[in-house]
Amino acid sequence: MNKFLKLLAFIMALVVAVSCFASCGDATVEGDDASDSTTSDSTDSAEDEDSETLAAGLYIDGEAIDTENLIMFTITNDEMSGTIEVPFDEYRYMYMYLLSYYGLTDDSYWEDNDSLFDTFLTIVDYYVEDNQWGAILADMYNIELTDEDYENIDLIMEEEVASFDSEEEFYEALDASGITYDLLERVVTQSVLCERVYLELYGGDDPLLLASDEEIKENLQENYVRVYHVLITPDHFAEDEDYADAIDEELQAAALAYAEEILADLQTSDDVETAIYEYAQDADDSGMVDNEAGYMFTYGDMVEEFEEAAFALEVGELSGIVESTYGYHIIYRLETDNYIEENWDALLSDYISIVFNDYVDEVLDNCTITYSEYHDMLTYGCIQ
Repeated sequence: MNKFLKLLAFIMALVVAVSCFASCGDATVEGDDASDSTTSDSTDSAEDEDSETLAAGLYIDGEAIDTENLIMFTITNDEMSGTIEVPFDEYRYMYMYLLSYYGLTDDSYWEDNDSLFDTFLTIVDYYVEDNQWGAILADMYNIELTDEDYENIDLIMEEEVASFDSEEEFYEALDASGITYDLLERVVTQSVLCERVYLELYGGDDPLLLASDEEIKENLQENYVRVYHVLITPDHFAEDEDYADAIDEELQAAALAYAEEILADLQTSDDVETAIYEYAQDADDSGMVDNEAGYMFTYGDMVEEFEEAAFALEVGELSGIVESTYGYHIIYRLETDNYIEENWDALLSDYISIVFNDYVDEVLDNCTITYSEYHDMLTYGCIQ
């Protein structure tokens, strides 16, 4: 599920940063005693006279801002009873993570592309908000972590500490990474809470929001189609000797002519289903190679021309030439009833993933973000 993958990628990057003593950007942290589980807040002072780099923190107009209790933004929606607060350290780590992920840590880049910084902040905001979906849904549905969940969090944290030769080395790694124990634990807790929310709403034994098997099967039968599909594009002729010298109109015409040849052959075939499957394996849509049972999809999944043509077909019916921005399609509609029964477990898993992610996106879209005064003051270099 992509919501979990996004969060897990963030967590893994954070853990790797700790494990590798990685410094976020060029920051250095003036830490407290290494055994203190809450490493020093790096905003106690501005640039040290004897240091060439700034401590991890927030700097506005060259002045260090006290970030100990700074909330960068809050998240609410009409169905929540409370408010989700995003503290500076969590925002900072996502900011640093994305700078590194997109390869934007070179100061010279921002000197030449200063106008793009607001766009980058929009991406940071999106990812930070997206990571809060577990907390948002937990508030909406009064979901709490179980004793087992808390034990799991403790175990994860213990395993992280145990991955170092000593506890002192672990805290030194936190300091070197500009990460506190509290932040690491909060992000791990986010992950466990997301798993709890998913199980309660969609994935557990008695999920609150998931329809019954009978209702899901009915939905699949009424609102999904399964097809074999041949796609011919102008690039189909890329290996031809004259391809490089051909103009777009010639390639387009050649693609259409070839698609018409295939269609004529299929229309006279004694076994259209087998014949179109064989053509599909050699066509320009490599996805068919990985979907030997065909594509099964619903409204909004495909380009409009393809979708309309597929849903207009009866089972066992062959389309004509369907043109889209991708090229020329030939579509053959397959049955779904037996397919659903024979592949129920896999289809149910895919279905749950889709409806779950769609619902989370809908909830996030309906949230309101209120930014702190410092958010609008951010420029490149403010966050270290």
